[in-house]
Amino acid sequence: MSKALDTPSAKVPTDPRAATQFRRHIELGELEEGSIGYPARPRYLVTFMRSDTSARTRSATVVTVTNQARQANFVTVTWFKGFASNSSPSGESTMIIPPDFSVDFGSRDLPGDLTNVNSIPVPELIFDEGRAIVSSRLPEIGVSARVYYTAGENDEELLAITDSKVVVFDNGNLGD
Repeated sequence: MSKALDTPSAKVPTDPRAATQFRRHIELGELEEGSIGYPARPRYLVTFMRSDTSARTRSATVVTVTNQARQANFVTVTWFKGFASNSSPSGESTMIIPPDFSVDFGSRDLPGDLTNVNSIPVPELIFDEGRAIVSSRLPEIGVSARVYYTAGENDEELLAITDSKVVVFDNGNLGD
């Protein structure tokens, strides 16, 4: 499930030249959700993910992916519970990202006042804690991840934002 990318928001370019290029990518269908037929390799591991709507302190994880390749890149974020293997995801969302653009993949939707989530899994993750794996067809991506902690039935009060460690997939970190 994805939100319309041509709706005015903090992520939609306002520069006329960039906006024209963005519209062209939309018209060509390059920003549609991807299909399973594209080969994508795991590139990064987000070491901590939390997405919960049942507790007093609610949470959602947002993974930002920037395409640094010179062509559109097929990117998938796969969400896993802590005690599940990499063959049993809790959710997955995919998008094709044009060059030099960033997309926010969320474990669930958040209000636009906090951040503009562009792609969420169906169903949204509402009682999950674990990790996420970021896969892409082309290796040139930049990845960051953070967990938003909120209060209120509609996440109207921001309590905190923490950064999650992102490491190269199949490699450990350096204890940092």
